This record gives sequence, structure tokens and C-alpha cells, in this order.
Amino acid sequence: MDDQISRNAKILIIGAGPVGLAAAVELARYGFTPTLIDARKTPYSNSRAVIVHSDVIRMLAPCGAAEGIFTSAVNVPNVDVFRDGKHAARVKISALKDDNFRVLGIAQDQFEQHLIDSLSRYGVSIRKGARCRAISQDADGVTVQINQKTERFEYVIACDGVKSFVRKSLDIKFPGYSLPDKWSVADVNLTNINNPDYAKIYILPDGHVATAVPIGGTRYRITSNKDDAVNMLPAGIEVEKVNTQGSFNVAVRQAERYSIGRVFLAGDAAHCHSPVDGRGLNLGVGDAVDLAGRFENNTLDGYHAHRHAEGHYVIKMTELIRAATTCKRYRMRLLTLIVLKSVHYLRFLNRFSARAATHNQVRANRIMRWIF
Repeated sequence: MDDQISRNAKILIIGAGPVGLAAAVELARYGFTPTLIDARKTPYSNSRAVIVHSDVIRMLAPCGAAEGIFTSAVNVPNVDVFRDGKHAARVKISALKDDNFRVLGIAQDQFEQHLIDSLSRYGVSIRKGARCRAISQDADGVTVQINQKTERFEYVIACDGVKSFVRKSLDIKFPGYSLPDKWSVADVNLTNINNPDYAKIYILPDGHVATAVPIGGTRYRITSNKDDAVNMLPAGIEVEKVNTQGSFNVAVRQAERYSIGRVFLAGDAAHCHSPVDGRGLNLGVGDAVDLAGRFENNTLDGYHAHRHAEGHYVIKMTELIRAATTCKRYRMRLLTLIVLKSVHYLRFLNRFSARAATHNQVRANRIMRWIF
């Protein structure tokens, strides 16, 4: 697999969400001409994934997408945490005074559009309404049925989501578990909210949690582990408009293999976890950029080991945060409150938390990697 890969190699990317777009634009930057297909005929217009970390901005700078994303996004200077209606902690990202430590809020459709614009500059477009209906491989390549036509490719990158058809077709195990609660999301316009550019985490009684992330103007993305995210907001905040809302189930799973032969999994096709701390898009884009670089550097064999370890770390950390914010037991809730107050009042813990929240490869995350 580590032989020289020709720039004329036929590479198929299945799924034109953020992960597939990132893989396509990075491959195009390296001189490849990938084929990018998507079953959708029209783009999503809601704000499902909204948090972008500094690492992603740096990853997408070479392809030209980062500037537009940075300009369109809302800089989130701090994160306020409330417990049972009372302010419990403030994670002061702004106190780091370093552009390498940032959390940005941006609607997914806007994020995707900046990647599409960059991709078009490389002369690559999306084949919309094109669905993968069958896939098989041999030592020389991959055979894919796209709609009613059978085509041949040398490599396939599956970015086709949690219910990945490619992963299931190739019988790649996806162990894990489903969370019992029905989660919900809403794209809303809010008024009368304190510190409107801050992200908010509301730890509620009975094991419920809600998050509010600004994504431009008075627009916010609300997520909750209850089936009506809008009603999870505290009293006093006025909902001016509900743009979109919906419910979904959450699973915590990771593929046993991120690659098999000439086929690679990236993004939600390879891993999924709760949205409580907003790392899904960032982890998936990291998969895409890493894999594209391996096509350039002829190191495809190392993709699984590197990205599987990264995914394992993020899943473990996300589950720890979810468990702490949704626990119903008195002792655990008391411990969570003590930790929050310590983060709020102890400067070194606040800085540690701020660095970890931006998901940078610095000492804060290395310590957490050691823990997990």
C-alpha cells in the first residue's frame, strides 16, 4: 500500500458533508482529481455541527478555506456552565490570549460552502444525487455501483455517515452502544441572553443537559438530551424564532478498522459519540486531512493506527463529560459541582480546561491522553 501513488489514480469519495469535502479539497491541493459523490440533491440548511476548533482552521489554511470560515464564524471567547439554574463556572478561552486557542461557532451549511468554494477553485465538483448501491474490491481496485452504473476506482474513501453503507457492505464491525435518551437539536434566534457570544452549558435536574452555541447574530444552535431542546433553555431567555428543530438518537461506537484493502472510513462512518462537547466535525475533518496527506506521502498503511487512537481518545473524553453532566446520582452531581467551582476559581485549572476545550496538541491534551 505504501508504493508510489500516481496523481492520476482514480479516487472515489462517498459523501459530500464536511468530511468528504475536506478530503476532496486536500487531495485536489496535492494534485489528485478525486470523484466526489453525494446522495443528496440539495445541501442541508440546518446547523447540525457548529463548533470548529483552532486545529481545523490550521488544517484548512493551505487549501484556502480557512479564511472564509474564520471570517464567517463567531469567535466564542468563553464557555459559561450553569447547574440547576445557577452559574457554576466560566472557562476563559479568551484569557489564553493566543489565536492558536480558539473555539468558533458556524452553521454547518456555511462551513460546507467554504469548502465547496475552495474545491471549485481546483476544478472539482460534486456529483449530486449519486448513491453508492454496491461495493466490492480485489487486489487491483474497487468496483462501485453508483446509481445504475458500475464504475472502477483504485481507492475509495467512505464519508457516508453513521449508517455507512460502505462499512456495512464490507462487514467492518462497529462495536459500541446506543444511549437511551432521545436527543434534540434546534436552530433558533434568541434575545435577552447574557453574554450573547459565549457558549452555554446548562446542567439541569434529572440528568438532563442543554448547550447553546452562537452561530451568528442572534442565531444559536441548541442541543439537549431531552426531546425538546428549545424548552430546555432557562426562564428569561426569549425565543424569537425557531428556524429548524428535530430529534435524533445518539450512539457511541467506533469501527474496528478504519481501512480494509483499498477502502478507508472517515468521519461518522468510522466513529460516533454524543454531541455534548462539539468535537464530531473536528475529529472527522482531522481524519480527512490526515488521510489526504497519506496519499501524498505514500503512508496509507499508517492511517488506521493513527486515527483510531485519536478517535478512541475523543470518545473516552466525550463520554466522561457526558457522564459528568447527565448523572442523576447525588454524589456524582456534587463531585461535578466541586470540579466546576475548582475550574472557575483556580487559574491553572481554568487554563488547562480552556486548552483542552480547543482540542490543541499541547500539554493539556497530552495529559488527558495519558489519563485515557
